[in-house]
Amino acid sequence: MSWIQNLYNNRNRFKQAIMGKRVVFHHVPKCAGTSVSRALRLRYFLSEESIAAPGTAAVMERQHGPLDFSLLEDFNRIRTFRVELLHYLMWKDIYFIGGHVPFNNKAYDQFQGYKLITVLRDPVERFISEYFYNFQREHQSRIDQDFESYLNSPMGQRNALKFCEYFCGDTELTLDDPAKLVEKAKDNLKHFSVIGFTDDMGRFEADVRRELGIRVSFGMQNKRTTSDTKISEIVTPELRKKVKEMCRFDQEIYDAARSQSR
Repeated sequence: MSWIQNLYNNRNRFKQAIMGKRVVFHHVPKCAGTSVSRALRLRYFLSEESIAAPGTAAVMERQHGPLDFSLLEDFNRIRTFRVELLHYLMWKDIYFIGGHVPFNNKAYDQFQGYKLITVLRDPVERFISEYFYNFQREHQSRIDQDFESYLNSPMGQRNALKFCEYFCGDTELTLDDPAKLVEKAKDNLKHFSVIGFTDDMGRFEADVRRELGIRVSFGMQNKRTTSDTKISEIVTPELRKKVKEMCRFDQEIYDAARSQSR
């Protein structure tokens, strides 16, 4: 047997010795995930894949034609595609998988050798940050509405349930009963080895080091460009109060996750 064939036959053993533990990073938008994903992709450069939002959106539009991701039906198409990609990459035994992809019960049940990690942010701050990040940007999540109109739009209402969406475990998202999504999400987050929080990234680094046996440093990427003064002018106390009410389901998940991580 040639040395190349021998290397090929033993590749999994070599990968495990070099890479360590397998991990899926569920990157919730505007929760410091870009810096986390980049650092982990560098650490796992021999076996890593990213489920990129722009790339998956582009593929779906080439397959199905123009899609309007403000519509739940079209949004579920790309959401299902990303879940299926996650399942496929776990089947391929990729050591690091990261991206804007929700937790999926079927994938988790079949591939329990993976460590699951995520980072969460205060739901109100996350919602506001997502709006200003996506406002009039040329990509699949572009927002063209002013902030008050956005709050009343289907996309705004859905984005207030981001933690529900990411952790409910369902392949196809339904929003008729958010309270049920909350309970599913809280249960599913118990499967996660590390849950970080944007206000304590130092602890997240330490927890990742402990659980994965690797040393990484997470910087800051994709910072918003809108000033705090401009945001405070647009997001009035009345509108912030409305956002808080919209995010009440995500807040329950966030509070449960913080209690779990203490």
